[in-house]
Amino acid sequence: MSESSHPVAEVIASSTREILAEVYVEAQVPAFGSWVEIETEDGMVLYGLVSHAETGSVEPGRQAVALGAHYDRDRIRREMPQILELVRTTVRAQVLAYWDGQKKVEGRPLVRQTLPPRPAALHDRVRVCGPDAVAALAQPFDVLRTLARHPDPAVPADDLLAAALRNLYEAHGGGADGEAVLVDAGRALARLLDDDHERLQSILRRVR
Repeated sequence: MSESSHPVAEVIASSTREILAEVYVEAQVPAFGSWVEIETEDGMVLYGLVSHAETGSVEPGRQAVALGAHYDRDRIRREMPQILELVRTTVRAQVLAYWDGQKKVEGRPLVRQTLPPRPAALHDRVRVCGPDAVAALAQPFDVLRTLARHPDPAVPADDLLAAALRNLYEAHGGGADGEAVLVDAGRALARLLDDDHERLQSILRRVR
């Protein structure tokens, strides 16, 4: 659990496979392909990969209208703050791993790269994962198997795989350590893609 990370969103719909969360008004929207974590009431922590973000009206069926080129974001906040209260941003994250909140190996959480036994509850808080949490989602790369073999049909799978690999690279500090992780991940991904080298190279090109 990233103790220093503040909540950025709140779960508004949940299943064992994914969560939908509403982003707090002043919070930064988690990036596509970034990892988020949700701590449940019993202490279990779920890890999800952000696969979609959407901004729209709070009221179903009502679409926002343009205010004109002379209105920038600061002017809207000053003169019409109520407008922002009618807009919300939601993110969807595919749940790919969890920690039971208890088991550790060498002082680190034992993260299982599989679906959790229970979904997150409504109104559970969502935090952006820190580098240590992301780094723990490397070997044995079972999250890549889920993304490659059971992708979200509404999401470009290769783009999400590339974003996940990029985050692994950065979580390991980039440089030689990051490259080593990318090499291992690339080997695992090659097997998952049935040695489709053209597709693999396309994914790896998007990492950098």
